[in-house]
Amino acid sequence: MRSESASHRYGEHRIYLSLAPGIGCTRRLMADAQLLAAQGYDVGIAFNASSDYLCDFARGLRPLPLIYERQNNQRVEALDLETILRDPPQIIVLGNLAHQHGLPDQPIEPLKLVEQLRMAGVAVWSTIYAYNLTTIAPIFTRLTDITPTPIIPETALEQASELVLIDPEPIDIIRQLDEGILLAPPEAEQARSTSLRLDVLNQLRAATHALLEIRRPLSDSAERPRWLVGIGFNPSAMYLLQRAADLAYGMGALLIGVHIRPPGGGSSGYRLAAREHIDYAEELCHEVVIIEEKDVAAAMLQVAHEQHATGIFIGRPVRSRWDELRGGSLLTKLINSDRDLDIFVLADAPLR
Repeated sequence: MRSESASHRYGEHRIYLSLAPGIGCTRRLMADAQLLAAQGYDVGIAFNASSDYLCDFARGLRPLPLIYERQNNQRVEALDLETILRDPPQIIVLGNLAHQHGLPDQPIEPLKLVEQLRMAGVAVWSTIYAYNLTTIAPIFTRLTDITPTPIIPETALEQASELVLIDPEPIDIIRQLDEGILLAPPEAEQARSTSLRLDVLNQLRAATHALLEIRRPLSDSAERPRWLVGIGFNPSAMYLLQRAADLAYGMGALLIGVHIRPPGGGSSGYRLAAREHIDYAEELCHEVVIIEEKDVAAAMLQVAHEQHATGIFIGRPVRSRWDELRGGSLLTKLINSDRDLDIFVLADAPLR
């Protein structure tokens, strides 16, 4: 907590957070900046926005002085901080925080640059892509074999004055990519195989929602609803985890992952699949519970009561109708065993 004296105002930091580049985060940032500039605010832009993609959005913003150097035959730009602070604007549009690391001979941590500007009373607006954040970068690397740099600590989100989440549905991102709305063809083709691949977007989105849930104030966790989701070992388990995480985030609920292991631990194939899905659940869930029990319904209800859960997310039954009639599906058992629990049946994964 910072206290402000009458003689010094600590600048605000607004972060626009999106999954990856190319889905409208920078456009939203600069459109908002243009609105304030049109109202008479002094808004400076801290990067070269001469490209066709951004030049229209830069109209009305004050270009700030930059320093240029060449490194490995590429031009590197950085803020001329000393000159800017002699006549600072009210707001600086910093752009992508991962790109703000100074010059080769004068490096600066992005968050330290933000701190210097805020200490000077300047409001800072920046963008962050989720795959640059500490816990999400390894997920992106696992999916694409690309290591994002630099890594931005998640404390940036806590220290921000305001967080604007740019969060379209992954299927809508793919549709706009196919229609040529988001990126030019060469960039679109590259993005389609890496950051804007549907499975990558789905997992980044689920991990981002889980991260934001965890970063909410802990003081209200006791009052927030708690929902369970089963962690299975069948191929659709990861999709169901993603859907449950999205829905729980929308509800403002804590998501508890539950894996019920068969007595004896199961086969080696089962253990391998289950371990992968449990690892993924640990990225998305507030907590993961693992218990060994033959009766899956009884075990799930036990955890629900221990966790004071509001409800359970469950996939559609995969057993044959005959098996259900003989022994009853997990869904039927849960519905008939506890009428105080909400049961949310998740749709199957879309066909590819």
